[in-house]
Amino acid sequence: MTPAENVRRLVRRQRHGVIATQSERMPGFPYASFIEYVADHMGRPVMLISALAEHTHNIHYHAKLSLVAGEPADNVLAAPRFTYLGEARLVPDEDLHACRERYLRYLPHVAEYLSLDFAFYRIEPQRIRSIPGFGAALWVSATDYLAVSSHLADAEPAILEHMNRDHADALRAYCRRAGIDAQEAVMVGIDCDGFDLRADGKLARIDFDHVVLDAHQARDALAQMAERCRS
Repeated sequence: MTPAENVRRLVRRQRHGVIATQSERMPGFPYASFIEYVADHMGRPVMLISALAEHTHNIHYHAKLSLVAGEPADNVLAAPRFTYLGEARLVPDEDLHACRERYLRYLPHVAEYLSLDFAFYRIEPQRIRSIPGFGAALWVSATDYLAVSSHLADAEPAILEHMNRDHADALRAYCRRAGIDAQEAVMVGIDCDGFDLRADGKLARIDFDHVVLDAHQARDALAQMAERCRS
């Protein structure tokens, strides 16, 4: 994996972090707040936030922000983490339905917010600071970070339906190979870098060995992984 692919996979594995927006009430001060997010197919974090929230007011004042998150660990300074610098933009109408459906598969508890004043924003990257571990750090450009455009996003609903309907045993096997003993596993998302399962109610990320770009490559990668699970 390249450094850009590694940090993109790290961004995908996380579901929450801290954003620092530029305060409208206190100019010159950063305003930090917790948010939940789901990375889209290109690796851009998508968040569902309230119009009443202070950070949303700040985004309307100035769209530039940073998002920090990382692997949970007792020693956070030795754990992989990142600071993602970007601009928060409303998800456009043409992408909204697919964005909403995907987000709710990952974070179904937010469904009740959709009838309120919440809206989807995605963070377009400018630069990412990747810290793989203690004493290691590098900058990754937005061009290198973003996943290449592919047909996998369009194929995602059909892949999920097929895997959840016909391959429940394989999904549980993927969990076991990842060290998770799950009685029930449901695939909730798939992208070029891997896929996400809800294993006994908890999200689990499984990475592919390499980037996949379409349904055919995804099927081959899933079949190879299932074969390794049987060996």
